[in-house]
Amino acid sequence: MKIYLFRHAQKAMDFSGDPDLTPEGHAQASKILDKVLKSEIPRPTELWVSPKKRTHSTFRPLSQHFNLPLQIQDSLLEQKSEENISEFRSRIERLFEGAVEKEDAVVFLCTHYDWVVEAMSIVPSDKDLSGSEFSHWSPAQYVAFEVNQDGIYEFIELKRIQL
Repeated sequence: MKIYLFRHAQKAMDFSGDPDLTPEGHAQASKILDKVLKSEIPRPTELWVSPKKRTHSTFRPLSQHFNLPLQIQDSLLEQKSEENISEFRSRIERLFEGAVEKEDAVVFLCTHYDWVVEAMSIVPSDKDLSGSEFSHWSPAQYVAFEVNQDGIYEFIELKRIQL
């Protein structure tokens, strides 16, 4: 199985608590689809998103083009105000543990900055993900892993979606 973990595309500023993407963010979302169509990244078989609009909008071009449903995963939400760091980390670990059950899948996950940064210290990877290249995440940046039979996430690549 392959896992592609994306930070959502560039979000708009609003005070609703659930902003959508900026025009640049929508362009980044389209660029993700372009990369799949050009075979620069594999075609997803599943699209997992947090309940937030910006994650849905990031994967909407993929969803529409490949007729794949957006699968809302509450565990992809950013850290909740009532949640301590230990609870947050446990939620992320459970998602990684559950994802390995999808043997032949190519799962694209779209989540939030704090989730991705915390995940880099938790993911059971063959690569040390604590380096500086994994500590700052631009909008629509992603990391890819191949999950082996032992549940180890073997690092493939770290890329940014450039406009």
